[in-house]
Amino acid sequence: MKISTETRMGRNRRNPREERSSFLILCEGPTEKGYFTGMRSRRGPQLDVDIPKGDHISAVREAVSRVSAEYDAVWCVLDTELDKMLTASMLRAAQGSSVELGLSTPSFEFWLILHHAKYTKPFQSADDAKKMLKKISPFWSEGNTRFSDFADKVDSAYARAQQISPDGKNPMLNPSTSVWRLVASIQGRPEAIGRSTGAGRS
Repeated sequence: MKISTETRMGRNRRNPREERSSFLILCEGPTEKGYFTGMRSRRGPQLDVDIPKGDHISAVREAVSRVSAEYDAVWCVLDTELDKMLTASMLRAAQGSSVELGLSTPSFEFWLILHHAKYTKPFQSADDAKKMLKKISPFWSEGNTRFSDFADKVDSAYARAQQISPDGKNPMLNPSTSVWRLVASIQGRPEAIGRSTGAGRS
Protein backbone atom coordinates (compact mmCIF):
# COMPACT_ATOMS: atom_id res chain seq x y z
CA MET A 1 0.00 0.00 0.00
CA LYS A 2 1.38 3.36 -1.02
CA ILE A 3 1.52 6.09 1.61
CA SER A 4 1.34 9.58 0.22
CA THR A 5 4.11 12.04 1.04
CA GLU A 6 1.57 14.59 2.23
CA THR A 7 0.12 12.21 4.81
CA ARG A 8 3.52 11.22 6.14
CA MET A 9 4.72 14.82 6.37
CA GLY A 10 1.51 15.94 8.03
CA ARG A 11 1.85 13.21 10.63
CA ASN A 12 5.47 14.03 11.43
CA ARG A 13 5.20 17.80 11.39
CA ARG A 14 5.36 19.25 14.88
CA ASN A 15 3.63 22.34 16.06
CA PRO A 16 6.37 24.95 16.73
CA ARG A 17 4.24 26.38 19.56
CA GLU A 18 4.37 22.99 21.32
CA GLU A 19 8.14 22.87 21.11
CA ARG A 20 8.72 26.24 22.77
CA SER A 21 7.85 27.09 26.34
CA SER A 22 6.13 30.41 26.88
CA PHE A 23 6.56 33.07 29.54
CA LEU A 24 4.47 36.08 30.45
CA ILE A 25 6.64 38.67 32.18
CA LEU A 26 4.95 41.69 33.73
CA CYS A 27 7.45 44.32 34.76
CA GLU A 28 7.64 47.73 36.31
CA GLY A 29 9.11 49.89 33.60
CA PRO A 30 11.10 50.29 30.38
CA THR A 31 14.38 49.10 31.90
CA GLU A 32 13.02 45.66 32.67
CA LYS A 33 11.03 45.48 29.45
CA GLY A 34 14.04 46.38 27.33
CA TYR A 35 16.14 43.71 29.03
CA PHE A 36 13.69 40.82 28.75
CA THR A 37 12.42 41.74 25.31
CA GLY A 38 16.04 41.53 24.19
CA MET A 39 16.25 37.96 25.48
CA ARG A 40 13.89 36.75 22.77
CA SER A 41 15.43 34.36 20.28
CA ARG A 42 14.19 32.19 17.44
CA ARG A 43 14.92 28.97 19.28
CA GLY A 44 14.34 30.15 22.82
CA PRO A 45 11.08 30.35 24.74
CA GLN A 46 8.34 32.71 23.70
CA LEU A 47 8.52 35.82 25.87
CA ASP A 48 5.55 38.17 26.19
CA VAL A 49 6.70 41.23 28.13
CA ASP A 50 4.24 43.85 29.32
CA ILE A 51 4.20 46.90 31.58
CA PRO A 52 0.83 46.92 33.35
CA LYS A 53 -0.84 50.14 34.42
CA GLY A 54 -0.98 50.93 38.11
CA ASP A 55 1.24 50.21 41.06
CA HIS A 56 3.18 47.15 42.19
CA ILE A 57 0.16 45.43 43.70
CA SER A 58 -1.89 46.02 40.58
CA ALA A 59 0.86 44.39 38.52
CA VAL A 60 0.83 41.28 40.69
CA ARG A 61 -2.97 41.08 40.57
CA GLU A 62 -2.93 41.40 36.80
CA ALA A 63 -0.34 38.62 36.62
CA VAL A 64 -2.60 36.40 38.71
CA SER A 65 -5.56 37.17 36.43
CA ARG A 66 -3.56 36.28 33.33
CA VAL A 67 -2.44 32.83 34.43
CA SER A 68 -3.71 30.45 31.77
CA ALA A 69 -2.83 27.43 29.67
CA GLU A 70 -1.34 29.85 27.16
CA TYR A 71 1.72 30.33 29.36
CA ASP A 72 4.02 27.82 30.99
CA ALA A 73 5.02 30.43 33.54
CA VAL A 74 3.86 33.89 34.61
CA TRP A 75 6.34 36.21 36.30
CA CYS A 76 6.24 39.64 37.90
CA VAL A 77 9.57 41.50 37.95
CA LEU A 78 9.34 44.29 40.50
CA ASP A 79 11.38 46.43 42.88
CA THR A 80 11.00 46.23 46.65
CA GLU A 81 12.29 49.82 46.98
CA LEU A 82 13.40 48.81 50.48
CA ASP A 83 9.76 48.97 51.57
CA LYS A 84 8.86 46.05 53.85
CA MET A 85 5.13 46.78 53.81
CA LEU A 86 5.06 47.02 50.02
CA THR A 87 7.00 43.80 49.65
CA ALA A 88 4.72 41.97 52.08
CA SER A 89 1.70 43.22 50.11
CA MET A 90 3.17 41.93 46.83
CA LEU A 91 3.79 38.53 48.37
CA ARG A 92 0.23 38.38 49.72
CA ALA A 93 -1.21 39.40 46.34
CA ALA A 94 0.55 36.49 44.66
CA GLN A 95 -0.05 33.95 47.42
CA GLY A 96 -1.99 30.89 46.38
CA SER A 97 -1.32 31.42 42.68
CA SER A 98 1.32 30.04 40.35
CA VAL A 99 2.71 33.52 39.69
CA GLU A 100 6.45 33.79 40.31
CA LEU A 101 7.94 36.98 41.70
CA GLY A 102 11.35 38.23 40.63
CA LEU A 103 12.02 40.89 43.25
CA SER A 104 15.08 43.10 43.46
CA THR A 105 16.25 45.12 46.45
CA PRO A 106 16.30 47.98 46.10
CA SER A 107 15.61 47.80 42.34
CA PHE A 108 16.16 45.93 39.09
CA GLU A 109 19.23 48.06 38.46
CA PHE A 110 21.03 45.94 41.06
CA TRP A 111 20.64 42.93 38.77
CA LEU A 112 22.24 44.98 35.99
CA ILE A 113 25.06 46.08 38.28
CA LEU A 114 25.91 42.43 38.94
CA HIS A 115 26.66 41.98 35.25
CA HIS A 116 29.65 44.27 35.70
CA ALA A 117 30.83 43.75 39.26
CA LYS A 118 30.36 41.96 42.55
CA TYR A 119 28.58 44.41 44.82
CA THR A 120 27.33 43.80 48.36
CA LYS A 121 27.22 47.24 49.97
CA PRO A 122 23.68 48.16 51.09
CA PHE A 123 21.86 50.87 49.16
CA GLN A 124 19.97 53.71 50.80
CA SER A 125 17.43 53.94 47.99
CA ALA A 126 16.52 52.73 44.52
CA ASP A 127 17.96 55.95 43.12
CA ASP A 128 21.32 55.06 44.66
CA ALA A 129 21.32 51.79 42.71
CA LYS A 130 20.58 53.67 39.49
CA LYS A 131 23.41 56.11 40.17
CA MET A 132 25.81 53.25 40.83
CA LEU A 133 24.82 51.52 37.59
CA LYS A 134 25.28 54.76 35.69
CA LYS A 135 28.72 55.14 37.25
CA ILE A 136 29.71 51.61 36.24
CA SER A 137 28.05 51.79 32.82
CA PRO A 138 27.99 55.47 31.70
CA PHE A 139 26.08 54.73 28.49
CA TRP A 140 23.18 53.06 30.28
CA SER A 141 19.83 54.82 30.58
CA GLU A 142 16.45 53.63 31.85
CA GLY A 143 14.68 54.14 28.57
CA ASN A 144 17.42 52.59 26.46
CA THR A 145 18.23 49.35 28.25
CA ARG A 146 19.25 46.66 25.77
CA PHE A 147 19.91 43.06 26.66
CA SER A 148 22.65 42.98 24.04
CA ASP A 149 24.69 45.36 26.21
CA PHE A 150 24.62 42.82 29.05
CA ALA A 151 24.37 39.50 27.21
CA ASP A 152 28.01 38.49 27.49
CA LYS A 153 27.97 39.05 31.26
CA VAL A 154 24.78 37.20 32.18
CA ASP A 155 26.68 34.22 33.60
CA SER A 156 28.62 36.51 35.92
CA ALA A 157 25.47 38.28 37.11
CA TYR A 158 23.75 34.94 37.62
CA ALA A 159 26.59 33.56 39.75
CA ARG A 160 26.89 36.72 41.83
CA ALA A 161 23.15 37.01 42.47
CA GLN A 162 22.85 33.34 43.41
CA GLN A 163 25.82 33.65 45.76
CA ILE A 164 24.14 36.54 47.57
CA SER A 165 20.73 34.87 47.76
CA PRO A 166 21.04 31.12 47.06
CA ASP A 167 17.36 30.33 47.65
CA GLY A 168 15.82 33.72 46.89
CA LYS A 169 13.68 33.54 50.02
CA ASN A 170 14.69 36.84 51.60
CA PRO A 171 13.54 39.63 49.28
CA MET A 172 14.43 42.35 51.80
CA LEU A 173 18.10 41.42 51.89
CA ASN A 174 19.89 44.62 50.87
CA PRO A 175 21.13 44.29 48.20
CA SER A 176 19.71 41.19 46.56
CA THR A 177 17.73 39.99 43.56
CA SER A 178 15.90 36.81 42.64
CA VAL A 179 15.80 37.71 38.94
CA TRP A 180 18.44 35.03 38.45
CA ARG A 181 15.66 32.45 38.95
CA LEU A 182 13.71 33.83 36.00
CA VAL A 183 16.82 33.96 33.84
CA ALA A 184 17.59 30.34 34.78
CA SER A 185 14.13 29.31 33.64
CA ILE A 186 14.30 31.23 30.37
CA GLN A 187 17.72 29.78 29.57
CA GLY A 188 16.70 26.28 30.61
CA ARG A 189 19.50 25.94 33.12
CA PRO A 190 19.45 22.52 34.85
CA GLU A 191 19.16 24.09 38.30
CA ALA A 192 15.88 25.74 37.27
CA ILE A 193 14.14 22.42 36.51
CA GLY A 194 11.75 21.50 39.27
CA ARG A 195 12.77 24.53 41.25
CA SER A 196 9.60 26.56 40.85
CA THR A 197 8.90 28.03 44.27
CA GLY A 198 5.58 29.66 43.54
CA ALA A 199 4.33 32.95 44.87
CA GLY A 200 5.66 34.32 48.06
CA ARG A 201 9.10 32.84 47.66
CA SER A 202 11.20 35.40 45.92
